[in-house]
Amino acid sequence: MEEYHVMEYPNWTMMLALEAGERMVLVEQYRHGIGRMSLEFPSGMLEKNEKPEIGARREFLEETGYEARTIETLGHVSEDPSRHNNYAHAFFSSDVTLEGVPTPDETEELKLVLLYPREVVEAILSERMVHGLHIGAFYKAVAQGLISVKL
Repeated sequence: MEEYHVMEYPNWTMMLALEAGERMVLVEQYRHGIGRMSLEFPSGMLEKNEKPEIGARREFLEETGYEARTIETLGHVSEDPSRHNNYAHAFFSSDVTLEGVPTPDETEELKLVLLYPREVVEAILSERMVHGLHIGAFYKAVAQGLISVKL
């Protein structure tokens, strides 16, 4: 085999959540790689030795001000198994409460966005939401019956 490079990145988490069982809690932020705003589920890198569920709860609270009282796993996926060594762990909660104001990292500028699941589908179709792993996690939650989409 010719020279081959594997990019080593930390694992990260994302949280899909329904506020009051109806609207989904998302964030919109600028993503330099694509040079534009990106609508996403709250997510972030795990800290050293942090369990994915703990990291998901932490990132969700930091980015949105919401606390997930109960969560369940949607599993994990590989970002790019041919070149990356990390995984994205997805979680779901329909039991969230607003506990305060978001406290994002100093490098993050996030806008909190609440959308009904059908509006998330519209955001995917209009390419307002383009992050493939977030889109995949959304449809996995739909397939598992955790999110109902009424078009």
